[in-house]
Amino acid sequence: MKKDELDRVIAHALEERVSDLEASSGMLEQIRREANQRRKESVSMKLFTPKRIAAVAILCFASVTCYAAVNLAGTVGHSNNHIQTYAQLEQGEETVGFDMKTIESFSNGFVFKNGGTGETYGVDEAGNPIGEAYQSLSVSYEKDGKWLVVTAQNGDPNVDAGQSAWEGYSSQLYKFVPPDYQLTEEDLEREASGELVISYGSAEVEESQMENYFWQDGGLYYSMTAQDCQLGEEGMTQMVQELMASND
Repeated sequence: MKKDELDRVIAHALEERVSDLEASSGMLEQIRREANQRRKESVSMKLFTPKRIAAVAILCFASVTCYAAVNLAGTVGHSNNHIQTYAQLEQGEETVGFDMKTIESFSNGFVFKNGGTGETYGVDEAGNPIGEAYQSLSVSYEKDGKWLVVTAQNGDPNVDAGQSAWEGYSSQLYKFVPPDYQLTEEDLEREASGELVISYGSAEVEESQMENYFWQDGGLYYSMTAQDCQLGEEGMTQMVQELMASND
């Protein structure tokens, strides 16, 4: 997968990347401030493409409850993490209006933790909506303190914007930083070389290896995102196959 494609998942992660509002009421405001700042600076749309959002989704679902409302260049969306038991996924499916392939646990030890529903749609450079608003259902899994999130959407805002739908595996090192973080010379050099991607909106400076896998099935757009899990393409492909073979 190309680097531009990798950028696109973390717009599908900043959408879902927030802390529990009860535990950290300032996190959402930090993300909003950063989004506004980036728009003022006329940063390219790839800064908040779906891959970046996917990476942030991991941090959202690691909390007990969360609600995110993010307006980023290229994508507008909200996510409400309210599903706390596997049985409640049926209610989530009723909310979004489609049935998602799910599994309660994977053979490699990842077990259902929580989930949530949301909505996303694309916008042009002027902030005008592009295409339809799409429903999303996300399910998070945990193993030994490591997190993985699977999301299904009934459409892809990026396709509405004339881009190709993402498919296959990718891995990228991300550096999450607070909104007021000042980039160092080393940061700029590492980003320019393609070694890492800088993503704003976190409470602390943190580097994580984000793995993503994208595919389509039954008219739905699926993504699987893992943080520091070291699954590799083979391991993640196996999980995708296991998920799609489920009868849930």
